[in-house]
Amino acid sequence: MLIATDLDGTLLSPDGSISPRTRSAVAAAEKAGVPVVPVTARQLYGLTDLRDGLGRWALCSNGAICWDLHAGTVLFSLPMTGEVARRFATALSAAAPGTVFAAIQDDGNFFASQAGYPELCTFSDHHRDPAGMPRMSLAEVTATDCLKLVARHPSLTVAQLGAVAASVADPHQVHITSSGAGMLEVSAAGVTKDTGVSMLAERFGMTRSDVVAFGDGDNDVELLSWAPRSWAVANAVPAALAAADRVAPSNAEDGVAQVIESLLARDPGRVGEARP
Repeated sequence: MLIATDLDGTLLSPDGSISPRTRSAVAAAEKAGVPVVPVTARQLYGLTDLRDGLGRWALCSNGAICWDLHAGTVLFSLPMTGEVARRFATALSAAAPGTVFAAIQDDGNFFASQAGYPELCTFSDHHRDPAGMPRMSLAEVTATDCLKLVARHPSLTVAQLGAVAASVADPHQVHITSSGAGMLEVSAAGVTKDTGVSMLAERFGMTRSDVVAFGDGDNDVELLSWAPRSWAVANAVPAALAAADRVAPSNAEDGVAQVIESLLARDPGRVGEARP
């Protein structure tokens, strides 16, 4: 078994921490031979304060890159080319003037933000101080491959900007989603959380049938739909609740931990058979 779980709004408490009960549940699963893999919109640096409560593997940028947290190395990545990012950004800028962009480059080590972007975000959006973000041209932001492109508008909501983006995007080149922050998140076509989990499971000799998934956001929908056993936490958005086949208590109630405890208790002799 492999447990794939979103972090913010799902595994993490409302204050963004790993609660004692959740920390214990994750440790018990890992000890039983069940990897617990965070699958998050965050980048590696956004996991710094959480690593001691996680396992070995993490999928960041909505599944676009897999990190070995112990070795600090990349197992695989699925970037979007600069050409695709530039084409999409140019089209969206024309359809929704005032849209500004940022790109997650160099395996998440460089945050390339367009002039005007930092003024529209807060620390919690990217787990970095907007004051320290660069002010670049759009050409510079889209000059190279990126794990994902993010877009925001000074007056349009994420839903409104998303509708415009969907009208100009080529679905054969980009995938558009959101994670609950005030921005669109754009990856290469076919790159979603379930893509990364599937690739990681295959490396471990596992299949889709071995995966258990948890989530709460729009960017979790593909994973929740794909996994044969999936739980949306009670505080999830409607799309995630509809995609999952079960509902867990909210993240404020340690819902993921409660389900993990139940899974481990049902058949402790078998849960670790697919250990990588």
